[in-house]
Amino acid sequence: MLYRGSRYAGTEVIEPVNSQGEHPRVLALRRLEPSPGVIEHVVLEGERLDHLAHRFYDDPKKYWLLLDANPGELNPFELLKPGRRIQVPRNRVVSP
Repeated sequence: MLYRGSRYAGTEVIEPVNSQGEHPRVLALRRLEPSPGVIEHVVLEGERLDHLAHRFYDDPKKYWLLLDANPGELNPFELLKPGRRIQVPRNRVVSP
């Protein structure tokens, strides 16, 4: 069950066939639109996504905004290599 205001709220529920022939209900891939109002941040030694989310959004649970804005990197630890430039989007989510 998805709560109203969830970033997954508009995502389609699909039932693909898995290797056992079952049809589990799962969410389809979520389409990521380009992030508006992006700034660039150079990662410093020891920074974490929750700390950056707290700094930029005043909410450590919004770390996923940083992940969404940097879709070329699937591993969050690679995203946080010191010296790397990452995109920091404007806070596009209002907390429920």
